[in-house]
Amino acid sequence: MTQLPMFYKKVEALSTVNHRKFQISPEAEPFGFAREAQLIPAVFDEFMAAAHDLPIVFVPTGTGYTPVFLCGLTTGHNQFVDADGRWNRRYLPAYLRRYPFILGEQDGADPIICVDAEFPGFAETDGGTALFDADGKQTDFMGRVVTLVTEYAASAKRTEAALAVLNELALFQTITIEAKDANGKVTTSLQGFAVINEQALSALPDEAFLRLRAAGILPAIYAHLMSVSLTRVLKDESEAQAA
Repeated sequence: MTQLPMFYKKVEALSTVNHRKFQISPEAEPFGFAREAQLIPAVFDEFMAAAHDLPIVFVPTGTGYTPVFLCGLTTGHNQFVDADGRWNRRYLPAYLRRYPFILGEQDGADPIICVDAEFPGFAETDGGTALFDADGKQTDFMGRVVTLVTEYAASAKRTEAALAVLNELALFQTITIEAKDANGKVTTSLQGFAVINEQALSALPDEAFLRLRAAGILPAIYAHLMSVSLTRVLKDESEAQAA
């Protein structure tokens, strides 16, 4: 059985036959579904926009590493979702913006727009935002959803291509992130994360460095490196809560 992406519980293809009268209604806790997500998937195209606000690190996969936003120092806790289920940072990751929608791949056919049918705000009811009009045509809202979901899927593929290059050039180094209490005792130690190795990046042969530049990867690399310092914000908040 194929594992569903984070947050998605029951993915269905959207259709005017089955979902013409369905609407998306605002939730009392808009991002309550992400409250326990310590890590949120990231794509390279958003690194520059997010770098001033969210720490970007990499986690291991079966073949290398993939980028994520580090949202907390404790497993099962997202420090960027407040008690009211609201996102408390300026930048909102594209992965969260597209939920509950997602692009579904089909063998031998064009991709289709899908939705998490178990998202509480997705229902055949009034008072929300319609996906289709009375004639079964997409509403402006649905048009924006299609654009967002399609662009995210394309960005994810560009991210995969960039990661292949970074993995090939062996530019990752593992790090340990620690938080301490007021007495200097380590209360949290996170291992297994990785960042771009600045020394390895600087030591690249000209040909390899130019390859990164030609692929348009360098701006994302520098944004990532800048964002890593934001782990200090997570530490400060975590230590303040523990005090």
